[in-house]
Amino acid sequence: MAKRQLINKAFGPEYVKEFLDNESPALTERGEHQKLIRFLNKDLSPISLSNEVTVLRNGEEKFAVLLDAISKAQHHIHVEYYIFANDTVGGQLADLLLSKVNEGVEVRMIVDGVGSLSLEKGFFNKMRAGGVKIEEFMPVLFPSFTSKINYRDHRKIVIIDGLVGFTGGINVADRYINNGTDKLYWRDTHLKIEGDAVKTLQFLFFLNWQFINQETVKLSDKYFPENEQKGNHCVQINASGPDLDLASIMDSLFIAITSAKKSIRISTPYFIPNESILDAIVTAAKSDIQIEIVIPYESDSWIVQAATNSFIKRLLDAGVHVFLYKKGFMHAKVIIVDDTFASVGTANMDYRSFDLNHEVNTYIYDTDLVNTLKNQFKEDIIDSIKLNLDDWKNRGIKQKLKESLCRLLAPLL
Repeated sequence: MAKRQLINKAFGPEYVKEFLDNESPALTERGEHQKLIRFLNKDLSPISLSNEVTVLRNGEEKFAVLLDAISKAQHHIHVEYYIFANDTVGGQLADLLLSKVNEGVEVRMIVDGVGSLSLEKGFFNKMRAGGVKIEEFMPVLFPSFTSKINYRDHRKIVIIDGLVGFTGGINVADRYINNGTDKLYWRDTHLKIEGDAVKTLQFLFFLNWQFINQETVKLSDKYFPENEQKGNHCVQINASGPDLDLASIMDSLFIAITSAKKSIRISTPYFIPNESILDAIVTAAKSDIQIEIVIPYESDSWIVQAATNSFIKRLLDAGVHVFLYKKGFMHAKVIIVDDTFASVGTANMDYRSFDLNHEVNTYIYDTDLVNTLKNQFKEDIIDSIKLNLDDWKNRGIKQKLKESLCRLLAPLL
């Protein structure tokens, strides 16, 4: 990753100096979260006040809004996904991108070499022949034997004309849309952002594009236009990855958790925390902070589920309320603190997201938006079962042994 580090040092600061403003009156206006804001502000995550953020629940909401926004693009469209499938919704999005190229719109596209492994060579040929600049992030040459399961681009980002951005937990594939064609109900959360915070998404996209493509993109106001949005949502966007000096997403979540005064709500598909995050949660619970955690009733990996289960007794002992989501698969990555702060992003609460993958989270300081997320969280609890400490202790010895063994693998999962 030394090459990536060199690019960040040479290429990143140029964009920051030219287009990102690290000073904002919001630092003094959000006193209860000032520690977190200042930490992120020093990590290329400037806070911005002039945003309009829309919470999108599940794929059926996201894709309708996303396709409509892309259809209105005038200058450029930047797309970056961990999973991009060439199925119905993926094909629809690909065809729309091709049609926008015909209208004179620039289209750049990044897909991860592992997450989007199902994409065939013909798909790339079709997109390139149509004028879409598409690249794979760290492509895998020998899928059956590769060791490159780490250091993946797990982000989900779309930027349109530098004014509209999309990010969150939802990849591009039919299974994320609950329209009855897939038996598994997919619960996820995504965001549409209009305003100054889109500049940070643009900056992050260009960093990865420069790393993959080596294309020198001339700095221009067309990519970082003046914000005409009249919204007042306060937002920070933060990224982490193995190429960055700090594990900033993990550190920022630690700060948010330890700063809680009343409540913490967490939904995550994979709960395999490191000791720092686990200690922060347990200590908060023992300090009479009400903590609720929603995780899937059934994971997409039995090893991951067993490893997750190995943490639950300690949570229950500390007074954490743990819920297993039964309606379908819980894939939303949301943290809500004190009804005044929320994080929505791509980072799971596990070692891989904290240390190995390229992730991006959006931090929201707005009570109305946080309230929307809180109400969705309460609905998710209705579709879940609550774990009981006594019942959990009475699980079979074989199950406990399996969980203990999988716990040893936690840093690798």
